Amino acid sequence: MSEVHNEISGTVFGPVLQVGRVDSLTVVQPAAPVTPAGLPVDEGFVGRAAELAVLRDFLSPGGERTALAVVGLAGVGKSALVVRAAHLAVGDGWFPGGVLFVDAQGYNAEQRLSANDALASLLRVLGVPGEAIPPGQGEREALYRSQLAARPPVLVVVDNASSADQVLPLRPAGQAHRLVLTSRDNLPVPGARRVELDVMSTAEAVAVLEDAVRSVDPDDDRITADPAAAGALAESCGFLPLALRIVAEVIADRRGADVSRFAESIAAAHDRLGELAYDDSVDVRTAFNASYARLPADQARVFRLAALHPGRTVTPATAAALAGVTPDEVEALLVRLRRAHLLQRGVVADEYRFHDLLRIYAAERCAEVDDAQTRLAAERALVQHYVSHVKGVHSHLDPNAAQREVFPDRLTALAWFDGESHNLLPVLELAARNGWHEQVRDAGEAAFRYFNLRRPPEWIPVDLLALASARALGDRAGQGKILNGLGSAHHRMRRFDEALPHFQAALALFRDLGSRRDQAHSLNNIASTYALTGRVAEAIRHLELGADAYRAAGDRDGEARCLSNLGKVHGDSGEHLRAIEFYRRALRLRREVGDRDGEGDCLNGLGIEYDALGRLEDAERHYLEALAVYRAVGNRLAEGQALGNLGRTVGSLGRLAESLAYYEQDLAISQEIGHAHGEGISRYNLGLTHWSLGRREEALGQLRQAVELLDGSNDPDTAAAARDSIRRIEAEGPGRRWFRGRRTGRR
Repeated sequence: MSEVHNEISGTVFGPVLQVGRVDSLTVVQPAAPVTPAGLPVDEGFVGRAAELAVLRDFLSPGGERTALAVVGLAGVGKSALVVRAAHLAVGDGWFPGGVLFVDAQGYNAEQRLSANDALASLLRVLGVPGEAIPPGQGEREALYRSQLAARPPVLVVVDNASSADQVLPLRPAGQAHRLVLTSRDNLPVPGARRVELDVMSTAEAVAVLEDAVRSVDPDDDRITADPAAAGALAESCGFLPLALRIVAEVIADRRGADVSRFAESIAAAHDRLGELAYDDSVDVRTAFNASYARLPADQARVFRLAALHPGRTVTPATAAALAGVTPDEVEALLVRLRRAHLLQRGVVADEYRFHDLLRIYAAERCAEVDDAQTRLAAERALVQHYVSHVKGVHSHLDPNAAQREVFPDRLTALAWFDGESHNLLPVLELAARNGWHEQVRDAGEAAFRYFNLRRPPEWIPVDLLALASARALGDRAGQGKILNGLGSAHHRMRRFDEALPHFQAALALFRDLGSRRDQAHSLNNIASTYALTGRVAEAIRHLELGADAYRAAGDRDGEARCLSNLGKVHGDSGEHLRAIEFYRRALRLRREVGDRDGEGDCLNGLGIEYDALGRLEDAERHYLEALAVYRAVGNRLAEGQALGNLGRTVGSLGRLAESLAYYEQDLAISQEIGHAHGEGISRYNLGLTHWSLGRREEALGQLRQAVELLDGSNDPDTAAAARDSIRRIEAEGPGRRWFRGRRTGRR
């Protein structure tokens, strides 16, 4: 967590994919846009025919309303109804654009999901890489809606929302898409249709019991054989589906039990609980107690300890850490808890989540049964699990790492962090509350390379927490590293006025400590900020100091980074031969340390410098080499930039059909990852190429779209050039052609 990687060279990382070797223009085509399929599993549904019909009518194509709210008591079956209706609609082909699902956790104060964080998660599901997700909520909303606007009908489900501010930013524009939300409250969502979900009728409640028991044993007829006892059970459960399913699972497990006697015991327990209720309903607690009492000791222990996890989801690995057993041992226990309806499946495989009432209940049982020492040991083991795995990810991203840890390969490491990034911050907050500052600091430092790669919304909050822990420990070196990380986070968001003081504070600490390598990190970062704010001489001076410091520290990777950045700065200043010299030195070092992304950046930078010198064949050769590297490592944004550069160069060589093909591939990638500025540049270049081919209307169409995108991306210079091109085409009429596109790749 120390330096901004490739800061001036501008590499922005996309999702890591495995693709074939590139030998020609058409070997690898851009991937199709991601079709999200985020619905939880439909775990059983009985009754609610009238309400289901209303949802089916709302979800069917051609409806006038685009939002619907299902409201009712906790445990009344809102989520189950919506999930069933959504699965039916998807099965009917009504939402070819996919389904987006968000658990808003609205009634859990510690885990409540903000709209800004929900937007970041949804954009990733839609295929937008972290580096292309803007920090502000307004910008995220615009990108989210533009992503949906380019897709066929999409269903958005926001489950368990407690306020309109969790819902309204997620509402898609247009008539084709649909939004369905669930809440315990009547939220003010303008124009939304509302379905009030009451408790079940006696007949429906008994049918739920019958369905659950028969699903375990089709020959079990105890519910139908004793309708009076079944009705009494339904009444004790308050006719709430959540409670009914849990009690039914208890009955199913007690194959020889008399249902009438069981109903009497449940009724007696119901009366004893008195005021101990959730949401004014003693019925769900009755069901919880009945089910929990039947759990074997090992299942009950995992159920209790899982409630100590402060994040939104639990996996076999994290439950195993809490319980002190192996993931294989705990997985069977989690499956049994899910079958008992004490846990719910998550959206992805091997992920579990609590109903919020069951989390409260499990936490109560944990406080009563497990002593403080046991709970603290479980929490410490959970924190250590996350810290060791974050360090393992770092080892796969750091080319200087002595060995790779925890994970078998880079892809697996990234997949783990992608799935757990939303849980890391609450886990580290738990660690900080317990005074485990070393773990918080270590996780913050180790998370840097992942954060710099993916740029998740947790970056700055995690770094601020880690900085506070480093200060609590009196660790000045740790403070410097985390300050560099905070500067990097602001730098990536183009908040240069906020980035620079963090970098300068880190440099001052490292000078006091005499750490040459860490000073080099800060010097490189400061140079990057100066370069991007027009202070070129200061940038060069800091880069030269940084390269010397890296060299003295024996850090070839850092030295290569400074040399590459010196190449860019000199190239931007018109010193192209000097830039080539720096890029070649950097390329040699990048290859020696095995930094493939850095290798691609150097090759792309060399292509740009040869292009500027008019050596177009040399430029094309280097762009093709860069393209192969970027495709091999899955750097989608850089791949698009290299394609755009190739389009410009081969167009200058008169190969306009090839140029058009390159630009079209560049455009497809920009659309796929939601890179609006890149799309604007691509359309500008496509417009000029169409005009060069005599296609006037195609040229005007592309250029007009380019203007809109470039204005929205805060690139007034290119937008002005596109407007000027439109005026020239409209004024000159057919027959006049010219060509010279703009580069899309940054070194």
